[in-house]
Amino acid sequence: MEISVTENDVQQSFRSPPRRRRSTFFERRDSLMPQTFNDTLDPNVCKKLNEVDDKHQQELLRYHNNLLAEKQQWKTEVKNRGNKYHDLRQQYQMASKAPSRSRISYASLSNEDIEFLKAKVNTSKIVDNQLQLHKSVKDTRELYRKAMELDNLILSHCEENIKEITDYILENSTIEPIL
Repeated sequence: MEISVTENDVQQSFRSPPRRRRSTFFERRDSLMPQTFNDTLDPNVCKKLNEVDDKHQQELLRYHNNLLAEKQQWKTEVKNRGNKYHDLRQQYQMASKAPSRSRISYASLSNEDIEFLKAKVNTSKIVDNQLQLHKSVKDTRELYRKAMELDNLILSHCEENIKEITDYILENSTIEPIL
């Protein structure tokens, strides 16, 4: 097969700039890297470096495991909340579509909420109880007022009696009062 260059290809190559090569600046060049000599290196230094690297790797691995565990915990928490939200949403949709007298699912409510919802509210009885309470409070206030009046009356009567007795004793006494 013969490779033929058409006029369009030639014109196109004149219009566009030549293709650029990728930069090789960041590629490894042996001439720029420092050469290590195995003869001059101390084996103890290599051991220490390896121990430090091993310790660093272990710390990284432990940190990685902690992060994975936390990620799993968050995933399960998000899944649980999503499931709970989904269940509540389904209950709401069913309740909004169902007639008002339909049964309610009490799965997401506390025991106190369930007892409150199951109790049948008798509004007229509540109003009667409130009126009786109001009446008994008024009666109690009236009784307290009367008790205070009676207490004042008894106290004034006792003071009058004590004054009369003291006056009688002073008038009929043979000993002169000291002034």
